[in-house]
Amino acid sequence: MRRRPIALAAGLSAVAGLLLGIPAAGPATAATTATTPGATAPYADEVRVVTWNICGEAGGVRGQLGFCPHRNDPGPKMDEVKKLVDAHQANVVMLQEACGYQGTTPPAGAEKSHMALLAARLGADWSLAHAPGNRAGDYVEGTSGPLKAESACRGTALGGTVGVLLAVKGTFDGPVERVETVPAELSDRRMPLLCAKVTGRTDTFCTTHLIDNDATVAQRQSETIRAHLQGALATGVVLGGDLNNRETTAALAPIAGTLDRCENGDDTFVRWENDKPQPRWSRLDHLFGTQQSGGQRFVSCTVDHSLLDTTHNLATGAEEPNGWSDHAPVIGYRRPAPVPGDQTGDGAPDLVAVDDAGRLRLYHGTGTGGVPGAHDVIGTGGWSTASVAHRGDWTGDGTEDVLARVGGELRVYANRGDGSITAPVTVATGLPTDAKVVGVADVTHDGHPDAVLQYDDSLWLRAGVRGSAPAVAAPVLIGAGGWDVMTLTSPGDADRDGCVDLLARHTGTGDLWLYRGYDDGTFDHRVAYGHGYDVASRPLLAGAADADLNGVADLWATTDEGTGTLLFYAGGTGASGTPVDGPRTTVGASSWSTIRSIS
Repeated sequence: MRRRPIALAAGLSAVAGLLLGIPAAGPATAATTATTPGATAPYADEVRVVTWNICGEAGGVRGQLGFCPHRNDPGPKMDEVKKLVDAHQANVVMLQEACGYQGTTPPAGAEKSHMALLAARLGADWSLAHAPGNRAGDYVEGTSGPLKAESACRGTALGGTVGVLLAVKGTFDGPVERVETVPAELSDRRMPLLCAKVTGRTDTFCTTHLIDNDATVAQRQSETIRAHLQGALATGVVLGGDLNNRETTAALAPIAGTLDRCENGDDTFVRWENDKPQPRWSRLDHLFGTQQSGGQRFVSCTVDHSLLDTTHNLATGAEEPNGWSDHAPVIGYRRPAPVPGDQTGDGAPDLVAVDDAGRLRLYHGTGTGGVPGAHDVIGTGGWSTASVAHRGDWTGDGTEDVLARVGGELRVYANRGDGSITAPVTVATGLPTDAKVVGVADVTHDGHPDAVLQYDDSLWLRAGVRGSAPAVAAPVLIGAGGWDVMTLTSPGDADRDGCVDLLARHTGTGDLWLYRGYDDGTFDHRVAYGHGYDVASRPLLAGAADADLNGVADLWATTDEGTGTLLFYAGGTGASGTPVDGPRTTVGASSWSTIRSIS
């Protein structure tokens, strides 16, 4: 299913007083949050990257496979790029099939290029670079080959040469690199890799365009790119572009096997063949990057289909294009981010529990699915009736925070970095005092954690709002009816499609269901995950993220055996290929009957 991404929430919620000590119940009034309009700015060290094949080089007519809308409208196309930058507060832009020039001042004619027009729209605090290539069929004049080394952009409104373009907010740190990726012995096409570092950033930013319809050449391009980037991997690399292949193909194996892909699951390209009733969708445009513990990593990845022309490409009788390119832009947010479930910063998911004395405990995960008997007390009292979750970095400092419903208030307790928590920030009031909080992290794919709440037999989304303090937007109903009989928790991205999922235990039957997440913050299409999880024998459940660090989402559950044990269920895969509960191991031998909740 292809869904347009949710728009970034604007505004900053008013923050209630900072209260030290034992959580106190708030008044049971209508749930409200005050907001102030305004664009949401990135965190201090956050990188927001847009990559888009704008098909900006004129050529191709309606009805032909090469058609793309507005090829000869560079000004309006750059208006759309600027709107995209503003909407996401992006600080890195990568464009393919873009017209540009070398240097900082456009030569005669190149003032009509995308590069010059975009530079004027972005302003003086941006730096731009371009690497020229050539197009198929652009032969040296008077010959049938070879191709020209560089192709001038066609069209009365265009200037410069065709190639790839990189724009960054800031200053280039050192020389810009332009590396040819196509082996001369295989093809006379020229499709460069363009790379630059930015002052104050650790990552090296690169964009390129791989050849289409020739997997052999594309694979050699990928090998060249991997070899060139090898030395920059330790400090960080972001690579974006039109790579003309799905990430699973052999042609992209050198890149996909070295860098992590910004997961989104959405197709980015549509092509109509004139005699076909339906278009052909493909996933060709990608963002790849390094992902290291404690370093920059992708925390969000979306595809904006609103800019993609999806009209039928007919030679006659076609409707007006409804987009600006035959490709959709991919947008990735990147910053230091915790391992899901990791409260202590050691890279292993942890378990948070409330005991029968109303204390909040933290059990350090071992990285094998287990937890030690010893624990930290991070809340000394008043948690007995609270609903607690820990999933998501609400303060943008790279550590997971605690999210809790205490009384009628929804609160964020910031992590000090070692798992202990600070005074709370109240982000919503007036909640039912039996509302349950589900730790889901970022379900809207805007790079900021969200809250899912269960009350009044329904499921509600309180989207996180980026700002100087934790905040949430107004509640949105995402599940109407039938939720009171469910015990909810989140394993994270169980099916590895880039979206957070939910686990729901039916308290009447003991059946455990996986509700797959969509990139608009909703959940649907449930599949059976496990059986025998009745409330009597398995009182408490908690999604364990990837507690054994093998890349698969896991589950913790308590039992009624003896004084109560803690079980670890390693995530598995069913016969149909869907996630299921896997083998179980006892990781806590006793005393878990004194625990009132786990997350």
